[in-house]
Amino acid sequence: MSGNVFLDTNILVYALDASDENKNRTATRLVTEAFRSKNGVISTQVLKEFFVTVTQKIPKKLDPVDSKKITKKFALLEVVETNVPLVLHGIDIHKENKMSFWDAMIVAAAKVSDCTILFTQDLSHDTVIGDVHVLNPFVKNERDEETS
Repeated sequence: MSGNVFLDTNILVYALDASDENKNRTATRLVTEAFRSKNGVISTQVLKEFFVTVTQKIPKKLDPVDSKKITKKFALLEVVETNVPLVLHGIDIHKENKMSFWDAMIVAAAKVSDCTILFTQDLSHDTVIGDVHVLNPFVKNERDEETS
């Protein structure tokens, strides 16, 4: 990966949740590469969503103490803080692209951190919003499952 890449919450969650082996493998590779190349970016929104998801929503829930330790490790990546200008930028993206506000906030965070790629499964694969290329790294895996 060259340039900054933004990792949405679902990438971090699948890197820990082994209930889907293919997604776990793909997400783990992306997270490992983001740390290795020092080009990974997340946001405070991603950290909050990660904590809630792994402690409440996945099949094998994590203890809050363990989740906090993992959250601190993810916070070693570049973290975009939610502030008023980011919220206002997110509102503009929400209106312009007719997407959920929360997804627009992820795009806004990717944009302000000069990410060229946003890895997420929540937005349309292989689209470009401004200068951010949205990629769903699980698309191949999902297609493979449909043909099985």
